Amino acid sequence: MKILKYLMGASLLLPFVVSARPMVELPPKHQPTSFAIVVDQTTWQHAAAQLRAYRDALVRDGLAAYILADEWHTPEQVRGELLRLKKRCERRSPLEGVVFVGDIPIAMVRNAQHLTTAFKMNEETFPVVESSVPSDRYYDCPDLQFDLMARDTINPLLSYFTLRCDAPQRLVPAFYSGRIRYPEGMGGDKYEAIARYLEKVVHERARTERLEEVTTYAGDGYNSDCLVCWMDEQIAMAENFPLTQGREADRLRQLNFRMDKEMKFQLFDELRRDPIDLMLFNEHGSPDKQHVGTYSEPDCMAGIYARLRSSYTFSRYYELRKGDKADVKGLQQDFARRYGVTERFFDAADREEEKAPAADPSVITSDELFRIAPQPRCVLLNACYNGSFHQPRYIAGGYIFSDGRTVVAQGNTVNVLQDRWTIEMVGLLSHGVRVGQYNRLIATLEGHIIGDPAFRFRPVVDNRLSQEIVLRRNDNAYWRALTTESPYADVRSLALRMLADSGAVSPEELLRVMQTERFATTRTEALRLLSLSGDEEMFARGVRLALEDRYELLRRHAATYAWQLGREDLVQEVADAWVRDSESQRVAYILQKGLLLMPDSVADAALKRAVKQWGGGSETLYDDLRSRLASSREMKRQDHERLLRGTSLRLRIAALRSMRNNTYHEYVGDLLDVLSNAGETDELRRTTAECLGWFVHTPRRSEVVLRCRRLLKTLHRKSSLHDELQQTILRLEGKHTSIK
Repeated sequence: MKILKYLMGASLLLPFVVSARPMVELPPKHQPTSFAIVVDQTTWQHAAAQLRAYRDALVRDGLAAYILADEWHTPEQVRGELLRLKKRCERRSPLEGVVFVGDIPIAMVRNAQHLTTAFKMNEETFPVVESSVPSDRYYDCPDLQFDLMARDTINPLLSYFTLRCDAPQRLVPAFYSGRIRYPEGMGGDKYEAIARYLEKVVHERARTERLEEVTTYAGDGYNSDCLVCWMDEQIAMAENFPLTQGREADRLRQLNFRMDKEMKFQLFDELRRDPIDLMLFNEHGSPDKQHVGTYSEPDCMAGIYARLRSSYTFSRYYELRKGDKADVKGLQQDFARRYGVTERFFDAADREEEKAPAADPSVITSDELFRIAPQPRCVLLNACYNGSFHQPRYIAGGYIFSDGRTVVAQGNTVNVLQDRWTIEMVGLLSHGVRVGQYNRLIATLEGHIIGDPAFRFRPVVDNRLSQEIVLRRNDNAYWRALTTESPYADVRSLALRMLADSGAVSPEELLRVMQTERFATTRTEALRLLSLSGDEEMFARGVRLALEDRYELLRRHAATYAWQLGREDLVQEVADAWVRDSESQRVAYILQKGLLLMPDSVADAALKRAVKQWGGGSETLYDDLRSRLASSREMKRQDHERLLRGTSLRLRIAALRSMRNNTYHEYVGDLLDVLSNAGETDELRRTTAECLGWFVHTPRRSEVVLRCRRLLKTLHRKSSLHDELQQTILRLEGKHTSIK
């Protein structure tokens, strides 16, 4: 395989042959649902007392907790034991969750970028360790099927798997999961650190409180740059966390990067505040940093120089990630041409990189988290890479292994989409639902729980909702009653979700919810479920309705769905919303993309009518808006030209990769012609098939599936194009719900 030369230390090996079965400690008491603690043998030897104390705390909280200890060598071995345990528990006490403690093998997943929110790294050109997604969906989604590609000989915990093209192309976690893995780059004895963490968890579980104190932080350069977006966060917080709506000012604090030039230190004060229960970050991130600072324009030459040096070191870092394809010299020549810098600039910048960095007021590091001892019991990190548990200093690990009260964090192992619905279902934490259950409901390939996934807050009012999610999964009467009887937004949203996963709610009912529901977050859930219903007509009606909703996030999602649908009968609504709702920056940005993906003449006519109705017929406004489309249309024209008449395979494939994010529905016919042309190279045809897999809601979806099926019959079953066509068909036909 071509990719093997980028393994950087990984090599193809035969799977380990492991004949012995793990040590299993049975639960000391029967409970309605079960839980598994999977621990490596050495950690078990060092922290058996703490693991048993943790197990006993879980039992007191209603979980029949098993302990599985072994010298785990491969992900396959762990997965096999979990599936055996799941089968054993099915009738008497269903397995609802698992936690991996210590050095448990890590699956690095490939050929599954459509199951992430934003990860699009080229798997052919970047090193395999960079272009794979560390994901425990390998364990908690047993219907996914993988082929082993390689073991990593540098890091024996890592194994590389490709998602099979003929297997399900959706995430359906059968149980939730979490990781308790010490970031070894922080130094110290990792076994002592894990033991101390488990003692902290047992202590915090003994004094479980209701979720009353919440703080959010909106970072610079993120969706919070839009003040309408940040302002409407208040709507969701009120619906999600009812106990924060008391008279006390500190119960809900919404911090924003605009409040101080060095928000980092204000965040430190907030993280030290003892009563805080939940902290939500919306920001940029990297494995060992939270990028929390403001990025105002420099006002002196020293600032300009520092900004330019930072830009160079950042670009150099990403260039080096390309392995033997890296061209640092070419990068330097480009910088010299653009900015007039000399060789001395690069020498000085490279020398600075070798020094120990000074404290940076724009980032929070894992070292600093150890020093400040964060107090929030739960931290949600809506940022790229902060949950990269395979990295030696990952941020989420800094939270839970500090001396503070934090016992669980949620983070992403790779980059994440800015405009994803980061707080979908998060209000369930107010109702005693376990953090792992919440994460399971919103599953992505990259999103993980770090710490105790079975942790939960005491509910607002006593209930058994945490158990009912497992035990009454198919009790449609129970969930239907909650859709109207529950006074809480996310309980109603959960009920809709459970009904949809059982096929017990119709698209017409979901549209009616959007028309009548008083809770904005529940209306948003109804639209999301409509997008999965397969009824494109009813879905389009929901999008039209949502484009005029008062809740900014719902309008934002409707804008995204509108360009994914690509229906010309929606273009006028998109144009109207773009002119009418220009102050909502993220919505307007997505609506502009929606118009770009439509045929130019159709979009221009709709824009002219929109300006006449909503902009007073101003020719200046029309010309301004149309000019914004013009530059992007040039990229659209170039992509089309390169695909059909490109002089090199590299340029044609680059055009196809661009169309994964920009689904030009008018070019579907051209894509199908390239795909069907036996005179084209296999690589180009395979990339075209993969590109078409991103057109999940195109009006020509049935035509794409039909053409793919016809072509499939003419190909050898073992060909790469055959595999890619299978995957595309499954993606376009599948309903990608996360739970059944």
